[in-house]
Amino acid sequence: MPYLTATPSLTLWTLPPPTKFTMQFHLPLALTPLAIVIPHLVNYNTQENNFLITSDHITFHKHINTPQKRSEVVKQLMDTWRANKTFDVLSGWRNELYPVYGDDSQPDNIAFVIERASAALFGISTFGVHLNAYTRDDAQILVWVARRALTKPTWPGLLDNCVAGGISYTYSVKDTVVKECEEEASIPFEVANKARSVNVISYFTYSSGGLQPETEYIYDLELPQGFKPKPRDGEVDCFYLWPLDKVKQTLLNNEWKPNCALVMIDFMIRHSFVTPDEESDFIDISYRLHRRLEFPTPRKGN
Repeated sequence: MPYLTATPSLTLWTLPPPTKFTMQFHLPLALTPLAIVIPHLVNYNTQENNFLITSDHITFHKHINTPQKRSEVVKQLMDTWRANKTFDVLSGWRNELYPVYGDDSQPDNIAFVIERASAALFGISTFGVHLNAYTRDDAQILVWVARRALTKPTWPGLLDNCVAGGISYTYSVKDTVVKECEEEASIPFEVANKARSVNVISYFTYSSGGLQPETEYIYDLELPQGFKPKPRDGEVDCFYLWPLDKVKQTLLNNEWKPNCALVMIDFMIRHSFVTPDEESDFIDISYRLHRRLEFPTPRKGN
């Protein structure tokens, strides 16, 4: 499976792994888990009055019954763990909130919000955007590829999509695309706003911080010839403008951040650079770009 080998760390589950290795995090009486937690986490609970813990699941006590109350309880716990240096992953504190979905009594389905750096500890299902910027030269597609800065705490120096970022609390998908375009690649609003929503990919991976079910909204942006993205916020070292043959070779050489490799493979499929007549594992590749994640999802408020 030549393309799949470009993403070895994304050998992922359609459903959560066996329960003896994980615990489900629920709202009281809810059937669908908010997240999947590694059991050792409960050994560090400092808020027994706020969480109900059994052998296989975690939930809030019944009096913690609103998004605001849940968010405050989780914040207090994260602040304690951060102050005590309980988990290394919290050293990458972002001061950025991620929404956690699963309260269907709320118009937006948000159950609570959590500091971004702690999402993996709880196995929170997170959402982000990835943008493929490209141009055309004599009918050939040329793709703008980012090189991650060597100072990045995760995947330093690897190749990346032109623009990518997590969707923070209160931000829409398109707002995030436009914001990240300006911050990471100096692409102004009047250009970034032309980005088109083209697909979504999903996968279940893991890191030293915990389990990571993730969904990425994919956007394409055809840039005018002569326009050059420029690093701005220190996340990117430089940008390359490459034909798809070059991009393919770097994928096969494992030079990409794994989830960004998935986004680029999706781009190649949609632009008929990877086709079922030429790629023997075409269907398997397509399946692996779209894992079904058994977690609540965003819902636009009424």
